Amino acid sequence: MTFRPSRSAVAIIIAATTFTFSHARAVVAQQSPDTIRIRDIVVTATKLPMPASATGHAVTVITGDDLRARGVRRVVDALRTVPGVAVAQLGGTGAVASVFMRGGESDYVQVLVDGVQVNDPGGTYDWAHLTTDDIERIEVVRGPASVLYGSDAVAGVVQIFTRGGGNAALRSAAAGFSAGQPQARTFDARAQLLGGRGSRVGTDNTGAAAGGSYDAFDWNASLAGAFPLQSRTALSYAATASQLKSDGAYAFNNEYDNRTFSGRLAMASLERAEVAVTARHIDHTFHYPTTGSGAVIDRNKFTDGTSLALGATAAYFLTPQIEARAQLASYRSETGGENPADAAGDGFDRSTSDVRRRTGEVRLNAYLPRSTVTSLGVEMERQRGATTFDSDGAFGPYNSSSSAKRSNTAYYAQVVATPVRALDATAGVRMDDNDQFGRFTTGRLAAGVRVASAVRLRGAYGTGFKEPTFFESYATGFAVGDPDLQPEHSRSVEVGADVSAGGFDVGVSWFDQRFRDLIQYTFAAPAGEPNYFNIGRARAAGLEITGRTTVLQTIGLDGQYTFVDSNVTDDGFGEDRAFLSGGTLLRRPTHQASLTASARPVPAVTTTGTVVYTGKRDDLDFSDPAEWAGKRVSLPSHVTLDASASYRLPARFAGAELLLRASNLFDERYDEVSGFPGAGRVIWIGASVGH
Repeated sequence: MTFRPSRSAVAIIIAATTFTFSHARAVVAQQSPDTIRIRDIVVTATKLPMPASATGHAVTVITGDDLRARGVRRVVDALRTVPGVAVAQLGGTGAVASVFMRGGESDYVQVLVDGVQVNDPGGTYDWAHLTTDDIERIEVVRGPASVLYGSDAVAGVVQIFTRGGGNAALRSAAAGFSAGQPQARTFDARAQLLGGRGSRVGTDNTGAAAGGSYDAFDWNASLAGAFPLQSRTALSYAATASQLKSDGAYAFNNEYDNRTFSGRLAMASLERAEVAVTARHIDHTFHYPTTGSGAVIDRNKFTDGTSLALGATAAYFLTPQIEARAQLASYRSETGGENPADAAGDGFDRSTSDVRRRTGEVRLNAYLPRSTVTSLGVEMERQRGATTFDSDGAFGPYNSSSSAKRSNTAYYAQVVATPVRALDATAGVRMDDNDQFGRFTTGRLAAGVRVASAVRLRGAYGTGFKEPTFFESYATGFAVGDPDLQPEHSRSVEVGADVSAGGFDVGVSWFDQRFRDLIQYTFAAPAGEPNYFNIGRARAAGLEITGRTTVLQTIGLDGQYTFVDSNVTDDGFGEDRAFLSGGTLLRRPTHQASLTASARPVPAVTTTGTVVYTGKRDDLDFSDPAEWAGKRVSLPSHVTLDASASYRLPARFAGAELLLRASNLFDERYDEVSGFPGAGRVIWIGASVGH
């Protein structure tokens, strides 16, 4: 592929990377901060609280405060500025959204909310409905993590942590009581209300441009606090409710309504014992007028769904060196789609899906000399899935249904060590025993060495796997599943360097991932025989560059550039135009870059701006009926700009802020999926109140 970026694309790449390198050679003898994006303690990479600079993994941390300052309302939009991550959404707010990490498939990313996995079995996840209202931070670990998280963590893990009742309040309450000084109950309450006006996109059912505008509405409210229970124990709590509504960017039948509730209750003591319970419920409805090719013709088609994620964790130090941790998790997702008859005599179709996960995990952490931690864990999981489909049309009535369940038991071990002061290393191994595909072993090695006070080199090698979906294993009807399918496999190599010098934090990572036993579909199977086989192979390699600095002590800059070279090395049956030998993997742009600038010109005013460049990507166009299998096309590159500003009123107004936000400020027209225009410009205005 020859890359010829436009002038605007060149400007974005230069802005995102020039400052990254300009001072990297000026290595000075100073204490290096944590390497990637922000200075923070991360948990996801090793299931242990560790500095990001000591994990040997490529980690990005995004704080909830940063998201709120930028006005980012959906997690999928927060991920657009993460290196190695590509997003593809079938239109505007509420449409199906997928995430591709380091060139892997969209079902190669495990998604956790407070430790509860929310993927469907087999890795599928629709990112469209996950909002940011209650988020404390998002941790993104790039590279295989199956050794700790099992199936689906092939290309990486995204974990969302919701905010608690305030760690500072908890510590002060516990410490105060230990000194015999009672503390008052502390809490904070927040509320936000915004109204938005968006630009319509696409065409109407006559093919004419669908100009004009639409309305949007967004509110959220939260309450959080902490108070002492006894001399050495404190309780914290948090609850958030929100709603996001939109008339939709299409001319008709494009309404979206998302209602989310989340809560956390936690208890901790100075004896280093803790218990926490979390819950997150999402209820959404999305109307869409498009066919599979993107034609805008249907006035009553819609999808809806609910999901509930529940988690309970407990930790206790059996001795000063031995910690026991346990977790119970439950996730259920019920979704459906319906296309009622548009007129008398028309056909209809409807479908339902009910997915359930139940997980229990116990882990022992041994804290040994030389900053060594050994972890031994066992995890048991039960999955259930049921689907139905009914239709009536030109070929007569049809219905099918399937129901299946499977279980998995896994055993894993991990050692995190610092054998000498400048070296840190992580090694892990995991064995999964599944009642469908048997036993499977994965492993990971990672190490980092500080070659100078401001320079750290790191490398990692790991393997991962993704179990088949229930549909691929157990489908009946037009497609027949194969219960003997094996997991898809991967192996990954990564090397990188992190530099902190002259006020700049710089990270560079090179990676190479190989995927095999990819599950492919064939039309040529005899009647009643399976249509799915483990037969495909692919490769994705690339480069990630991140940079962060502060200019004039008032302007923060945070940029990234990603290059991904992907191709199919074995197309199996060769029937799928999306998967052809030598071709690139679809919907993964070769080049991406972003730059976020934030400034506080005066104490009461905060401004942010985020520019995202997305390069060309290949996709399939289904608009020509003669090309029933789709025609391979290249989607043009595009640049979007999001901006926000807030003004905090004087203290007598109870912490009130005035808010002004814009997404896609210049109303760039683009497709992330062929035939489905991306979201147009949306201007939000509103206010928030609280402390």
